[in-house]
Amino acid sequence: MRRSCCWERRTTPCLVALVVSFITICNSCVVSCWSTLPSVLEPRRRTASSTSQPQYRRIIQQYNSNDDNDNESNASSTKDKEGPAIPVRRLLLSYTLAAGTEYVLSQNFVRPGFKRLHPMQFFAALGDPQSQSGTGAENWGIWESGDPGPRGIPFDQFGDTISNGRKVSPVGWEIDPKSFWLEEHGIWMEAPRYNLQPGRYLVTGGRLRTSVLTIHPADENGVKNWSLDGGVLYDVTHLPCRSALYVDEGNGGSPLNARREDFPVTPGAEMPQVEGCKKQDYAVLFVTGVEDV
Repeated sequence: MRRSCCWERRTTPCLVALVVSFITICNSCVVSCWSTLPSVLEPRRRTASSTSQPQYRRIIQQYNSNDDNDNESNASSTKDKEGPAIPVRRLLLSYTLAAGTEYVLSQNFVRPGFKRLHPMQFFAALGDPQSQSGTGAENWGIWESGDPGPRGIPFDQFGDTISNGRKVSPVGWEIDPKSFWLEEHGIWMEAPRYNLQPGRYLVTGGRLRTSVLTIHPADENGVKNWSLDGGVLYDVTHLPCRSALYVDEGNGGSPLNARREDFPVTPGAEMPQVEGCKKQDYAVLFVTGVEDV
């Protein structure tokens, strides 16, 4: 076991360098070819634009979400208009390839001293999006069984679930209609586990940064601090994933009060209000690794 670990640590930097070099060369070649397209292709830009832009989004969101509805909404939102100028295309290509590099590296390589998580876990985080550190990590949660969306209750099943008085979902998590979580598509999710263990975690938003998040031990008042070794909370937040906790305020608050027209939620936007409930939005962070201690 020790020999295998040492081998991985010696070869990982070389593999990372090869991957980055390969993608950089591809980036240069694609940009060069794109910028030299003959002017006779100008009439076809309208058609190319309407098909290529959703592909870019799908490449980026392949990491961000496994829900087919994301791809359908992205494809339908693409407007039939003139293609972007070459500098904009170069920027889009560079961003796409950079995001792809980040995805490959975060999924297949981990920093020395960390072990990769299978399946990937998810933090429900609270804090100033523009801060690199803060307090209140004792109120954070974690979904340890992977993406909670596919394990949730679809919007059109809320009525049957509540009217039948179900206490447990089909996949085994506890149902509480007075304190419930919704995600960006209006799916009723299981509650995360609270009281995160102090430690160091690899977190990313599936974009251009992976950082080490440290959850510090609780102080005498039970408060846990958190800090990132690079970037701010926004940089490691997965924007397409939206989540919020809704708590009945004693006025008949319930998942049944959620409105179908409020979903899906725009990436980065706040979750909608639900009548009779107090809402708390949470940022969603991908947890790809944990310190190997």
